[in-house]
Amino acid sequence: MTTPEWTESWTLYPGPGRLPDAAAPDVRARTHSISTEVLLPTAGDGGVVIAHGDRTSGYSVRVADGYLVHHYVHGGGLSSTVSTARIPVGRPVRLEVLVRREGPGGTVTLLVEDLEVGTGRIQSLARGRTGYTGVDVGCDRGLPVGGYPGPARFTGRLTRVLIRAADDQLLDPARTWDIADSAG
Repeated sequence: MTTPEWTESWTLYPGPGRLPDAAAPDVRARTHSISTEVLLPTAGDGGVVIAHGDRTSGYSVRVADGYLVHHYVHGGGLSSTVSTARIPVGRPVRLEVLVRREGPGGTVTLLVEDLEVGTGRIQSLARGRTGYTGVDVGCDRGLPVGGYPGPARFTGRLTRVLIRAADDQLLDPARTWDIADSAG
């Protein structure tokens, strides 16, 4: 798997507030990577690493029952990709979700310590808005993206999240600011 050429990046940190949608990393309809390093003290630790949007439109990355999970909601459809291997406990572990845009959709690859542990498909990437509820790091306030109970606070160690994006964005200019259709 070749590494995309990243043209933009954002580093986000957990905290008590939500980053407004207008200041959120712009990963709409483009190849992007979400990576972090976590430490799970026990097999029961986990929670949301990052969430942008809500159950009508958005994405989240979380650790659930020891597995890396990526949820993506757009146009009324939920796509969930779950790792085939559990995340090691008791030591720092690098996690990454890579979404490669392919036409209107994309392929999701989950990596733990740079090893591929899961793949999935997103039929349609958002080409307009990604929800209106902003970005949470370390939890998911409001209406959770993946149908899990909120706020799903991360109970391990999470220091920061790095988001990188490639220059292959395919937006629909007519829907970019269409407030009437938040699923964009």
